[in-house]
Amino acid sequence: MAAIRRKVIGFKIPAAVNVVAADDLNGTGTGIDVSGALRVLLLQFIGTAGTAGIDVVEISHDAGVSYAAATDVLALALDDQTGTVLANGALNAAGVEPTTAVASVFKCGPYAGPTMLRIVRDVAVNANSAAWVTGAPAVDAIKFGA
Repeated sequence: MAAIRRKVIGFKIPAAVNVVAADDLNGTGTGIDVSGALRVLLLQFIGTAGTAGIDVVEISHDAGVSYAAATDVLALALDDQTGTVLANGALNAAGVEPTTAVASVFKCGPYAGPTMLRIVRDVAVNANSAAWVTGAPAVDAIKFGA
């Protein structure tokens, strides 16, 4: 069978980039450049049942010198205008990994100007985060429109 020729309207869909690895129990993920992104999707993968950890999204507007908890992260299913932003950028409650694909996808942005994004699992770096005792999920990001 011949390949289907698809026409992409607007922009191409970029590949996902790993922000923090699975089973990195107490780390700070690699900062990725999301400058100018219209939207960033965050994928917190369903993995082995972990305990205690909290993944926090942090944003930097000074090339990664200083970070603060993101104030614009929403579950994908929530409306952009009326949805409740995740408190302190936390993707999950302590030790509660997503159990369905829908519950594991989040969105944030847009980001004008220089912006870096990272995931933190270290209370010494961000007091709202927490190290995982076992089974930390991987988190990937997909940047759209930049």
